[in-house]
Amino acid sequence: MRKVYFDEIAQLAKLAKGKIHKLYLHWTAGHYDSKFDDYHFNITGNGNIYVSTDDFTDILSHTWQRNTASVGIALCCCSDAMIFADGTFNYGKEPPTRAQIEAMSMLVALLTEIWNIPLDEQHVMTHAEAADLDGYGPRMMGTPEFEKWDLWRLPDYDGGWRSGGVVLRGKAIYYRLRG
Repeated sequence: MRKVYFDEIAQLAKLAKGKIHKLYLHWTAGHYDSKFDDYHFNITGNGNIYVSTDDFTDILSHTWQRNTASVGIALCCCSDAMIFADGTFNYGKEPPTRAQIEAMSMLVALLTEIWNIPLDEQHVMTHAEAADLDGYGPRMMGTPEFEKWDLWRLPDYDGGWRSGGVVLRGKAIYYRLRG
């Protein structure tokens, strides 16, 4: 695992052009500095980005049955996060930081541009969104099948809580427009 900057990420991403078709956005359910090899990218609490591989076509085990031709990006956070049957939640003592959310959004903007991936919910989704589609996400809350809710909700620009996927894709679109 090594720290990387956007210029190096861009160079490595060009090597995988045409081979990656989807991005999955996660949290590690660990601490701000705990990094995991299940993800291509780990973003620590201060917004630093680490890669677990220099080959983004490596198939890593980040999202159940969705790892081929995809990249997993994780925020290192939420070690003691909890969600309750009524849909309320607590991200615990290490919630996603603003630096992490912005770094993830900038990374998504860069990768989708290089790989020509549409910035929509079919191609860039949180683990909560993927899990909902596959029957083990927040829509299953209160059942034994419910497991993953990574980035289900995030604060938006106005401070209100929104779908994490909508927030992250919206921010990525903003960064792509800014160049």
